[in-house]
Amino acid sequence: MGIFAVWAILFSSSACSSNEIFSEFYSFPDAQWDAKDTVRFEVPVSDLFNTYAIYLTVRNNNQYPFRNLWLFAELQKPDGTLRLDTFSVKLADVYGKWYGNGVSLYSLSILFEKPVQYPDTGVYVYRFRQGMRARVLEGISDLGLRVEPVD
Repeated sequence: MGIFAVWAILFSSSACSSNEIFSEFYSFPDAQWDAKDTVRFEVPVSDLFNTYAIYLTVRNNNQYPFRNLWLFAELQKPDGTLRLDTFSVKLADVYGKWYGNGVSLYSLSILFEKPVQYPDTGVYVYRFRQGMRARVLEGISDLGLRVEPVD
């Protein structure tokens, strides 16, 4: 059995054991995020008893010219109420070394929201827009959201 086959078996078995309730990525065409583009994730929630950790993952390449990424975030609850927030994700240190894992494509996951217990069942809609001064951000390839129960 080749190394690739062993790796594929290990990866597929670890992927199946995940207890996340939601995991999705949005890929930006040509690794460019236009300021007018909103990334939207619809998280279905049916369990009101568990507490969940919410992670945001940013994938960038070496073409990204900044150390951080400002984001405008919006959460729309099932009852229609909105919560807005602005925050910064630090992608590199002062010397330009990327914090994320990877070689030419770096993936950085951060705890987006402290563990939360959803108050209502239904679909929670998370929306993100880039808040940088550049209209088009070069080098951001993907944005992902993952929701998983806290042990």
